[in-house]
Amino acid sequence: MKWNPQTFAALAARHGGELLEHDAPLRSAREGAAHFGIAMAQTAPTLIVEADGDIFACILSGGRNGVDWDKLARLLGRGHVRLLDRRRVRDITGCDAGAVPLLGLGLPCVMDRLLLAHDFVYGGAGDPLRTLKIAPRVLAELNRVSAWYE
Repeated sequence: MKWNPQTFAALAARHGGELLEHDAPLRSAREGAAHFGIAMAQTAPTLIVEADGDIFACILSGGRNGVDWDKLARLLGRGHVRLLDRRRVRDITGCDAGAVPLLGLGLPCVMDRLLLAHDFVYGGAGDPLRTLKIAPRVLAELNRVSAWYE
């Protein structure tokens, strides 16, 4: 399902999320953490991956040192998982890679359990000049979390 900005904003607001605007795109978890004065572990980039032909949204803590692709494949019960290229991300979500929203995609979701240690996490809002601040437990409830990355 492609992202809808009005639905996203309403859903986020209804559940205590806050849309934070900034003057320039935040191109990495490190830039986001520095901009908002938060720990890297509170950044929550949404990656769109393909696992044996099925598409998933993966919301992982920026505090991790990358993605263990073999571990993710085992977690999903798949033989192979790969990050989708920018064009496919745009085709599937309607958003550019790097701005993929934390909510409202309707994709099966893998979420990092490390995010639950924080009161709030910060991630994509569908627009490179906005970031969503939201409680991770709310994020888990609103997404179709099919697996927890640990």
